[in-house]
Amino acid sequence: MTDQGFISATFPSFRRSIRARWAPVLLEPIAGSYERLVIGVAVVGENGFHLELANALDRLTCLYSNDSYGAVYAIQLAAEYLKQDLARRAAEAITNPRPAISSISIGECREAEGESLEAIGASWMHALSSLYRDKIESSETLESVVDEESSGEGDGGADRLPLLVMNYVMERREGYFQYFRADLREGRRRRLTGRSHEVLIDFSGSKLVANFGTLRAGGIVKSVNLIKRRLWDLKVERDRAPNAVMVRQHEMIIQKLPFDDPQASSKQHANVNEALQALEHQADQEELRLRALSTVAEIGEHVLMAEAA
Repeated sequence: MTDQGFISATFPSFRRSIRARWAPVLLEPIAGSYERLVIGVAVVGENGFHLELANALDRLTCLYSNDSYGAVYAIQLAAEYLKQDLARRAAEAITNPRPAISSISIGECREAEGESLEAIGASWMHALSSLYRDKIESSETLESVVDEESSGEGDGGADRLPLLVMNYVMERREGYFQYFRADLREGRRRRLTGRSHEVLIDFSGSKLVANFGTLRAGGIVKSVNLIKRRLWDLKVERDRAPNAVMVRQHEMIIQKLPFDDPQASSKQHANVNEALQALEHQADQEELRLRALSTVAEIGEHVLMAEAA
């Protein structure tokens, strides 16, 4: 055996490395704060892109308790939007970012070299993010975290308001039945899980696009988080067709506690009013309309009038 043959038989050939551009995806969990969390790394090469996401989002519950649910959902929406943007604009999506959510930003774009886009993304996530586990040890994913969080609530499982509004409207305008989402029309229960990035819209008419949610005095935190999700869905739906904003009004319609409800304590009334103010502020930030009404009949009549206008 020649020396050359010995060397080639003993040492494996090196894999060809690739060069790519990458940037961290950052979450601002508290609006206006200096705190940032790395929730992903976007990598763009000559032949494609890869988005490596945080896979230990269960750790958010240690920091934010019930508020972590909204953060997880924001990450889910931001990830889906960024994937679509990377597919459309490639490297420009990270050099000139246009995040769908105000709490998400893209960090400084840099160059790296590695065996694959996936390897580059995983390597930088391991180095930068406390919300990331090496895949070999990770059993939690974005899907499982959201699934666990959604198991008792879901988008329409616990909140019957969309169904009640649909029934009210149907009794008065049969032609509006088609504007409600399919699972409501078919009488199916549907949960929002991490396995689906589909945007859910309760009512999509020619003049009005609306989601419905109940602000419960007895479960204020959970109901606020669900309403925030529906706000994000409206924002994403609106931004898909910006020209439609001139034609259709996008509204988050809430059933709130009546001011004279004797079954609620003064503390519950105060909590509902505080939550409503916070939701209105968030809706204003996203340039959406949040409308609070007290009864199904009021909501139904508003839908009928808005669509007929």
